Formats: sequence, structure tokens, C-alpha cells
Amino acid sequence: MSETTGELKENLRSFRPIVYALILATGLAMGMGINKESKDKFSQIFEIIDNDYVDSTNNDVLQQKTIEQLLAQLDPHSTYIPPALTEINERQIRGNYEGLGIEYIKYQDTPFVYSVTAGGPADKAGIAAGDRMIAINGKRLVDSLDVYAIREAIQGIADKEIQLDIYRRKTGKSLKIKIVKEQIVINSSAVFYMVNKTLGYIQIERFSGSTHEQFINALEQLKQQGMKDLILDLRNNGGGLLTEAVAIANEFLEKDELIAYTYGNKRQRHDYIADGNGVFKDGKLVLLVNHNTASASEILAGALQDNDRAVVMGNRSFGKGLVQESFRLGDGSLLRLTIARYYTPSGRSIQKPYLKDIEAYKNEIYSRDVFKDTLNPILDPKIKKEFFTKNGRFLTMGGGIRPDIFLRDTISDSTEIEMLIPGLFYSRIFDIYLLDHMHQVLDKAKAQYKDLLSFKSGFEVSEQYVLNFIKTASRISYLRNLKSSRKTNDIIAKHLKSAIAYRLFGAQGRSMILNEEEGLFSKSLEVLKKYNQILNIGNNKTRSFDY
Repeated sequence: MSETTGELKENLRSFRPIVYALILATGLAMGMGINKESKDKFSQIFEIIDNDYVDSTNNDVLQQKTIEQLLAQLDPHSTYIPPALTEINERQIRGNYEGLGIEYIKYQDTPFVYSVTAGGPADKAGIAAGDRMIAINGKRLVDSLDVYAIREAIQGIADKEIQLDIYRRKTGKSLKIKIVKEQIVINSSAVFYMVNKTLGYIQIERFSGSTHEQFINALEQLKQQGMKDLILDLRNNGGGLLTEAVAIANEFLEKDELIAYTYGNKRQRHDYIADGNGVFKDGKLVLLVNHNTASASEILAGALQDNDRAVVMGNRSFGKGLVQESFRLGDGSLLRLTIARYYTPSGRSIQKPYLKDIEAYKNEIYSRDVFKDTLNPILDPKIKKEFFTKNGRFLTMGGGIRPDIFLRDTISDSTEIEMLIPGLFYSRIFDIYLLDHMHQVLDKAKAQYKDLLSFKSGFEVSEQYVLNFIKTASRISYLRNLKSSRKTNDIIAKHLKSAIAYRLFGAQGRSMILNEEEGLFSKSLEVLKKYNQILNIGNNKTRSFDY
């Protein structure tokens, strides 16, 4: 192939998505009945491709790629969800689904079970974390099946009773297990506990249909144990239902205080106002955020920061300030289109800039310096307005919620590991390594430590296990650059210890180990001592928001 020919083909290849997007735009217009002639052109083009293109084509794939390219020209959060994935998307929003009560990931060409819901159907049937799923109702799940085909095979079975063929690596046995599917509730606030006699802790992982109810339940239990002040953890909470985040904000605010508002070119402004009936309006509140705190979580954080209701601690949040609405298409797929922007009570938009490069947009969080991340007061030079909290504290805008107090946590403690965070943690390699290579350590710890306190003070992960972990993880293509260093080794040891705590003492055990290792509790107690000073409470400079 000549260089000129290759260059021409490369140019055509780069131009193709724009052509597809234009074709799709025409098709969307015809679908809305705007231009019948365009509908004919759209249909004709795909018919010509189908009938006359040199190679065989898959029209579904072609249309999906076209839609994705079109939406990428709009913003990074308008997305297309194909029919096979709509149920997964909706279950996260509903907060419940009918299924087996397992979480799994494809590892070495086999679905690996890394979590089993306590008391769920899989747990009752004897499925254990670490099991490999070989077949379901006779359909093999291994080898060439991709993750979507595996998901469809498991979730697409209409029968209530199914049979799983599993391989238990720990014992080397193959088993056939019958399971009856049940309704599974996704608990968004499963982790809550008392830090000391008066300070409580609640973690919210997502905002689904039952999050507010679960949060109130956790809050009431902690109040019964003597809680006066609260740490609310929104780290790694990617958002969800705005209504649930607003309902939780309402529990902390006084009557008529603004929580947030939304506005779009085709949507009128809508204000969310506190009704004054909240159940925790008086206690001190520390709210935790990090780079992965996004969307509805940022709205909750912004509402509490702007109203001087909480000290926000952590790292600058992701910066997603766009509202999506779902439109169901004829084949069961979903178009999640951005229809408005979120604004905090002071009028801030927290959306960070987007330059049409989705990967660069997502990965921007990994290029931040935790403590030098001062964030220019206004990222958009065209905007001159300044923003202040209710008590007159200066606020920043345009790139997430900037915390009042910066906190270096495990996830942002090492450049080497931070750059690998998406692959390192989403791969579930800590669970896989623990269940495959440290099961004897796990069994010994289970026999030796009967409570979390003794485990916390007495158990240490050996250096050899850390080095073996790095060797195992680096075999995965996207983790191949993981290298040993003092900081990286320390972080891995913390997460292995927390993974063992999870197996022994549940989600609370994992949370307490990491939070204590990071010095979160001691830092929170320092903040609570200076709470009024940080929030300018009692300075007689209270102002109303100009909205």
C-alpha cells in the first residue's frame, strides 16, 4: 500500500463518523415526522449499503456506532443504551431486580463470582464468592462469549428455577446447583456505623429509587445509638436519581432554603426547595467527596456547601452538571439525552469543560494534583460573576465541587496507581487475588479474629503477598504497567487488608479499615472542633442568594 493511498483511506475513515452522524440526524428528523423526503434518503442509503456494499454488514451495529458518534458531538453524557443493556440501566435506577443475587466479572474467559448477596437465592443455594460459572441451563458461559453475551445468557432466562454448573477452584470440584430467582433489593446505604459515642458515619453508593428510604433507616438507627454529628460519604458515588439526592438534602436544610435548580434551552427553570421537615437539621455534618463523586452527588454536596450546612472534605468532585432524560426507542433501546443543566443554590454550574474527546474528558480526573488543585475561580473567561455561600464564603465553579478541606485518600495517594485506578479497581483484581491466592490466609484470619477491633490492630498483609499481587495483576493487559514502589505497595496492602475485612465482617469492616488507615476519622474530629469557624457561623454576614 502506498503512503498516499493509506493517507486517503485514513482520512476517509476519520470522516466516516461525521457522514454516519449526518445520516442519522436525517433519520432522526424523519422519525419525528419532520421531513418525509429525508426518511426516504435515510432508508435508501442503508438499503444500498445492505444490498451493494463490498462486504457483509450488520445494520444494528452500524446504526449504534452512528448514534454514538452523533451524541459525542453534543456532550459526554448524552448516551445510547442498546436493548440488551436497558434492563441493567433501569435496575440501577429502580434499586431492585429479579435475579440470583450475585455479582461477577469475566476473568480468564470465565465468569468469576466476586460477591454473593447475603440471604439471596444464590447464597441459599450454596454459591460462594470465588466460584466460576461454567454453564447456565446447559448453555456454556466460557471461552468466546463476551461480557454482553454472558449477561444476556444469565438474565435472559424466563424460568424462575435455573441450574448453574460451577467450578469451585478452592476445592477443585465441579458442582451443579439449582437456584430459584427472587427479587433482589440493591441497598444504597448498606454501610453505616458509629465512629465514637456521638459521631456517626453513612456511606451512600448511588441514588436509586429506594436510597432516601434506606438513608432515613440508617440515620434513625444511628440516632438511637447516640449520634449527634454525622460523616456523610459520597466518595465514588457516580449519581443516579436527582429526586433522591434532593430528598436527602431536604433532611438537613431549613424551610425555603434552595437545594438546586435545573434549566435548559427547551426546559423551564425548576427549583427544588426544602420543606423544613428534615430530621437532621441541627447536628454538625462533614461531607466527603472525591474525583469520582458525580452528578446527583455533586448536587447534594453543592446544596449543603452553598447553604453552609456541611464542611465538604476530600478532593474536587468529577464535574458533571448535566441532566439526562430517557427516551425509549421502538426496539427497546434508550436514548439518554441531556435536556438541562444543574445549578447549585448560589447559581454555580458545576459542569467541567468538554472538548469533544470523551476519553480525555473522563481521564481528566487522573491528571489533577490533589493539593495544588486550586481551581481557577471561573474556568470560563466569559463568565465574570462571583459566587458565595449563604455566610459569604467565596465559591468556585465550572469543574466540580471544590472541598472546603482537602484530604489525601488512598485512591489519590500515588501517581502510579492513580493512573491505573479505572482498570485496577473495576477489574475486581483484589477480590480475585484474595479468593484465588490468599484463601488459606483468609481461613486462618477467620479462625483467629472474632471481632473487627482485634483484626484491625493485629492483622498485617505480608510484603510477599503484595509483590505476588502486582505480578498477578500485571498479567492483565491494561494493568501491565503496574510496578512496585513504596507508596503503591502500601496502598495495595491496605486494599488487600480491607478486602479480607469485607469477607470477615462485611461492608462495614472494609469501610472502617480504609477510613482509619487514611486518617479520615481523626481528620473529621479536627474539622468538627473548628466547624463554626470553617463555615463562618455567627459572623452576622449571612446573605440571601441572588436567584
